[in-house]
Amino acid sequence: MLSVIKRISVFSLIFFSVVCISPLKIKSASVCPNSDPCKDKSDTSEKVACYTDVVNTCSRERQSMAAQIVYLSTSIELTAAKIEATKEKVAQIEKDIVTISEKIDKLENTLTKITQVLLDRIVATYRFGEQSYLSVLLSSNGFSDFVNRFKYMQKVQAHDRKLLFQLQNSKENFKDQKQQREDKKVELDAAKKQLEGQQNTLAVQKKEKELFLETTKNSESRYRQELSAARREAEGIQQAASILSTAGVPVRVNKGDSIGIMGNTGFSTGAHLHFAVYNLKESDLSKFNFNSGYENPFNVLSSRELFFDATSCDDVSPNQKTKKSVGSGSWSWPMGSPTITQCFGHTPWSWRYQIGIHNGIDMYDDVDTIIKAVEGGNKFVYRGGQAIGNGVFIFHDNGKMTLYWHLQ
Repeated sequence: MLSVIKRISVFSLIFFSVVCISPLKIKSASVCPNSDPCKDKSDTSEKVACYTDVVNTCSRERQSMAAQIVYLSTSIELTAAKIEATKEKVAQIEKDIVTISEKIDKLENTLTKITQVLLDRIVATYRFGEQSYLSVLLSSNGFSDFVNRFKYMQKVQAHDRKLLFQLQNSKENFKDQKQQREDKKVELDAAKKQLEGQQNTLAVQKKEKELFLETTKNSESRYRQELSAARREAEGIQQAASILSTAGVPVRVNKGDSIGIMGNTGFSTGAHLHFAVYNLKESDLSKFNFNSGYENPFNVLSSRELFFDATSCDDVSPNQKTKKSVGSGSWSWPMGSPTITQCFGHTPWSWRYQIGIHNGIDMYDDVDTIIKAVEGGNKFVYRGGQAIGNGVFIFHDNGKMTLYWHLQ
């Protein structure tokens, strides 16, 4: 009897696991699709929502080249769907502005007519003057005539009050409609700017996909090589921080001091400087994490106008070198007259990195290759050679650390 109970218990446990647990796993599983699941969606809002879900799913499954291609392609489709939705929004706002303008024209005509009637009434009142009830009584031919005249005066006064009310109401309506039209114009400008931004994003995404296919040459092994190289760069910097935290000897440097020469040590597609800013104190060097605690270097570097390579940033033309102003801080730049090859954050090249973004900025200067400290602080130098990389870590008095990598 005991063995029967045990068998029943085991069977119940297995049944519970299959019926209750398995469906939850199946339901929560999400796989990056091989084909476009949103192509048959006709409603733009449904299409945007569908592509958003696919992009979010595929962004977590980019370890294979096929999944990365689906991610890039779906991102393009998502932006195209957003453009379609924004165009519909622009068209609707423009239609609303036309409708409101027509209402304003009608209200303006109404105001003109009512105002003219009131002006006529004022002239009539001024011409004939006000008559008192006593004068009306005295000039009337009997009581019946007086009553008729009295009723007529009441009607005239009521009519005048009605005209004044209509005038006031029309003025308020006119004012409200004009404000609505101005609000719609502001909304239209914002929608057009949004549309322009989306169209620029679409161009960048198409270029990103083109660069991806060109770089990987449709080869899974080459794709993995690119990921591996980027991973080795991160590991090299992480290793340098670990060694310096136990054996590094800091040296005080001032703002503008030379700290190295631009190179191509470690993972590098050519001689350049990888410059990054972290919120990290010198006492916490052992806690350094390459993929966390960073911030946009443009936020601390001073404002200046620089050249950006065609594929350096999402907001730079994907077809030609562009010059623009960047920087909103007070620190000096690590190079004399650099050209930016890759911005901070998402870029056409950031698919290489583990977290999907570039956590610093890359730059080069073919004329002046000297690297300088952007601000005073304690300098740690690491020399890992050509394979691992050479670099400098500087800890500043405000709790920030700057990283200079790929030095000679």
